[in-house]
Formats: sequence, structure tokens, C-alpha cells
Amino acid sequence: MSCFSDAEKLADMEEYTGPRYESSNVHIVVSDSSVVKMEMSGARQLTFLNGDLEFPEGIKITFYDVLGGKTSELTAQRGYYDTETKLYRVEGDVIVNNLQKQETLSTEELFWDREKKTIYTDKFVTVKTLDDLLFAEGMDSDQNFENYTFRKLRDSEIEVKEGI
Repeated sequence: MSCFSDAEKLADMEEYTGPRYESSNVHIVVSDSSVVKMEMSGARQLTFLNGDLEFPEGIKITFYDVLGGKTSELTAQRGYYDTETKLYRVEGDVIVNNLQKQETLSTEELFWDREKKTIYTDKFVTVKTLDDLLFAEGMDSDQNFENYTFRKLRDSEIEVKEGI
């Protein structure tokens, strides 16, 4: 006979908090009336019991305009989706390219609000335009990285000299 009841054994067991599902070579396409709005891909996607997602081996998100033309691409080393806040968070060598304006944003962490169609960060950002190199602390933009504002613009010349 056992010294413990089955209920006591179950109560002592640790709850599993790891991924419920694991998918490889994920490619998600979101369209409306046969027009592609967004594509998301990753080498690996983990899905947790609460619906949270993790892309531990990188993520790429491509945004499209109303006619289905590519407007911008976002890439990062890791990506996360939080079901409670409904936000995507990407980190590690985050790059956002506006393909039409040929402008590039670089940062270490960025949030994407899919419902509001915005991206933002509190972290240091570098934006390379055709004519300039801009440095700032924090940035807000539409998800296409067409209309952006900086929270605290830094002097480009000082940053370049300090980086040498």
C-alpha cells in the first residue's frame, strides 16, 4: 500500500508551463477580400496553453498596402505574442525597412499593436534615410514605417563622434 493518496501525489506535482504545441517553418498569411494584408514567418513557433506565442529562432513580418503591394518588412532574432495585452514584442537586432521610402529603423526591442496597426519602442533607435542618419530614444509609427515620430531626438553628430 502506498503512504500517500493519489490526490496528495497530484497536489505535489509541478504544473507544466512549457509550450503546448511546437511548429516548424511557420508561414501565416492574413488577407481581406483576396488582398494580402500581412505575412508572418518563423523557423519555429511555440504555442502556450494561454495562447501566447514565441518565435525563438527569429521572426519576419511583411506588411502590405490596400492594393496588396509590399510596404515594409520587420525582422528580429526573437518574437513573442502576449494574448493578455494583444501585443507582439520583437527583440534582438530588430530591423524595420520601409521598402517604398528606402528607410531603415534599427533597435533592440519593438512592439507591434496589430489592432491599432502601430509599432513603437522606448529603446534607442537609429533611422537611416536616403539623406540622413537619425538617432533617438523611443519612436512611434504606423506599422508600415511611413509616418513616425521620435520621443527624444539625439544630435547625430555627437552620437557619431562618440561611436568612433
